[in-house]
Amino acid sequence: MKHYRWLLARLGILAVGLVAAAAPAALVPLASSDSALLFTSFRKNGEDGLHLLWSTNAYTWTTLRHDQSWLKPVVGGGLMRDPNLIQGPDGVFHLVWTTAWNKHGLGYAHSKAATPSTGMG
Repeated sequence: MKHYRWLLARLGILAVGLVAAAAPAALVPLASSDSALLFTSFRKNGEDGLHLLWSTNAYTWTTLRHDQSWLKPVVGGGLMRDPNLIQGPDGVFHLVWTTAWNKHGLGYAHSKAATPSTGMG
């Protein structure tokens, strides 16, 4: 159960709803057949920036943009580690991440739509 809590805490929902963090991934119902789960991640030390993966079942994940970075880190120590993305009730996406190993700081970005044309992609 601990593994599922960690996994679900890292997931954002693309399109609809919130996931109950205590529920096993196998029991997380998607709102409709056109819904998907979105996973935020980083590569190596985090110098490359935000990477996104999607899934319809929380077991099989597919990278987006051929696993290229969606957002390059330019604040703090120049790293993007532990990115967390959530969509607010107003439709705005909010992204926070740690920016360095030895410095205190968080990065923050927001966008009304998570697309390349809005700067969050």
